[in-house]
Amino acid sequence: MIVRTFNIFALFLVGAFYALALPHDLKNGDLVFRDGDEVISEIIKQVDKSGFSHVGMLWISDNGIQVIHSTPSEHNNIKDGVTVDSLEFFITRAKLNSVRFYQVKGSKEAREIAVQTALERVGENFSIYPKQGVYCTELVADAWLKAGVSISTGTQKLDMPFISDISFILPENLINSENVFIYLEKE
Repeated sequence: MIVRTFNIFALFLVGAFYALALPHDLKNGDLVFRDGDEVISEIIKQVDKSGFSHVGMLWISDNGIQVIHSTPSEHNNIKDGVTVDSLEFFITRAKLNSVRFYQVKGSKEAREIAVQTALERVGENFSIYPKQGVYCTELVADAWLKAGVSISTGTQKLDMPFISDISFILPENLINSENVFIYLEKE
């Protein structure tokens, strides 16, 4: 109980600093997007028009709200790859006013499968290259697809050296899905 109260208070402080309205009805498997502070974020935003460069899947656990995501390392002692971070930490790596929550249309059972699928990939390498690891949008899209819900509208190719022949799921491919919708801020 004390840990949960502390987590709620910490989220309040982080949310206040980042002017973030935390939806009260977040569910396991929902998505949280941000415009991140990583170098790759600027590359993604050159092609993607969503305003986001990174996404994670929410996991509401006994330890509070966690984010399962695949990223170049954001911790000194953890390698690049699929990791679980607190929502507070995930938000601190965002540019101001760039965090948004999206709900996925899926049953409670599908949500459990999607979260479990993503958790099973913790420790897997981060990579944009097929069969060498997984990147953030691919992680959440694959997890939901294994749960029977398609959350991607497709892929796009980047016109850049060394990767122009690879198709990517970009943030806009997720937020434009008929199964993904933004949490509206309550007035």
